[in-house]
Amino acid sequence: MLDLQQIESFRMVALTHNFTRAAAELGYSQSSVTLHVKALERELGVSLLERQRFSKTVQLTEMGRRTLDYAERLLALAAETKAAAKK
Repeated sequence: MLDLQQIESFRMVALTHNFTRAAAELGYSQSSVTLHVKALERELGVSLLERQRFSKTVQLTEMGRRTLDYAERLLALAAETKAAAKK
């Protein structure tokens, strides 16, 4: 099952192109963000990021670009659901 924490971690890595910066933005450890993204990749059965060998930056794969769109929509729906529940 898809996990919103994993999706949010993936989204932030996709936006920052860096696991360490993503972790800082989210208030998580870098290792937690790495585990979240790897678990999401396992769940989906695809690689979402191209990890650069001698650089700390990452790039989205084609499936990663498509998944980012879904991730943003899922996270928006989750926020909308929370807001509706508070009314």
